Amino acid sequence: MKKVQKFFSALIIALPLTAQAQTVELTTMNWPPFYAESLEKGGFITAIVDEALAESGYDTTIEFTGWQNALDSAKKGEKDAIVGGYYSEERAQEYYFSIPIYTVLAGLIKKPDFPVNNYSSFDELDQYTIARIKGTVIGESFDNFPFSKLKEYPEVSDAVKALDSGEVQLYADSLAVAKEAAKAEGIDGSQLQILLPPLEENDLYLLISKSAPNAEELRDAFNKGLISLQASGRYDEILTEFNQQ
Repeated sequence: MKKVQKFFSALIIALPLTAQAQTVELTTMNWPPFYAESLEKGGFITAIVDEALAESGYDTTIEFTGWQNALDSAKKGEKDAIVGGYYSEERAQEYYFSIPIYTVLAGLIKKPDFPVNNYSSFDELDQYTIARIKGTVIGESFDNFPFSKLKEYPEVSDAVKALDSGEVQLYADSLAVAKEAAKAEGIDGSQLQILLPPLEENDLYLLISKSAPNAEELRDAFNKGLISLQASGRYDEILTEFNQQ
C-alpha cells in the first residue's frame, strides 16, 4: 500500500512539470508581408514558427521591435530567438540557426526616375546614397563592399520615406517589403522597382540565442517541428492561407 501511495505521490508531483509547456520568447521587427504585428497571426513566417514550435510542445510569445533591438535583446538572453533573420558568419557567433524557413529575394530598390536600370559592379553605384536597415544582413558581396554613402535607418518606413524624398537613391531590401511599407506611409509603392541584377536570394531562419537555456535543444525541436509541418502539408496550407502560393 505504501508503494502505491508513493507511486501516485510521485506522479502528482511530476504531472505539472510534464503538462506545462515551455514558453519560447520570440522577437523580430515589423517586416510585412513576411512578419509584423499588424498582420494576422503576426504574418505567415511567424505563423510557421509558432506552429513548428507547437509541434514540439512549446508555447510562444513575440515582441515586435526595431531590428537592432531584437538582435541586442536576444544576444543578451532577454529573448530566446529571433524570427526571420538571414545567415552571416558574424551572427553565427551569437546564434544557432534553424533549417531554412522561407527564401526571400533581396535587391537594390529604386524609383522610376533613377538613371540606371542595370549595373555590373558596385563601383558603378558608389556615387549614389544607399539605404539599409541598421543591423541587417543583405548578402556577403554587398555587406563586404566599402560603400562610401551608405545610410542606416532604424525602420523600413524610415528608409522608404528617405527613398521617396530623394534623401537616398537606392534602398537594399526585399521589394515586397518596401512596397508594403510605402503603402502604409501613403506612398505609391507600385512605382518602386528593383535594380538588375538582384542582390541575393536569402533564406530566412529562426535565430536561437546561444544565451538562451537549452538553445541547441530548442533549435533541434524547432527543426523537427518544421519538418513535420512540411511533411504533413500544413506548411503549404499556411502559405495558401496567406496568399503566398
